Amino acid sequence: MTASQQVNKLRQAMQGMATSPAPVADEAVAEVPRAKPYAVAPSRRGKRAFTGHIDEVAFKQLRLLKVELDRPIQSLLEEALNDLFRKYSKSAIV
Repeated sequence: MTASQQVNKLRQAMQGMATSPAPVADEAVAEVPRAKPYAVAPSRRGKRAFTGHIDEVAFKQLRLLKVELDRPIQSLLEEALNDLFRKYSKSAIV
């Protein structure tokens, strides 16, 4: 078989592939791995994370308060949110 005959055979095979989609096996679809749910720490259940940007000086003050009061930043932020909620006549959290 000459090179041109091989090229023609290849071209015909490729044209056939383009016109008919490849069959999908049902088994292949059933074997798709499902994402595992990630573990949530008990202390974070029922809570949502949120982020914000604050000035570097404010961040340093927050870290100083954390050390001076020997409390986690989470606790300080909860206290600050409760103060904000009370200011606007909303019920405090925790």
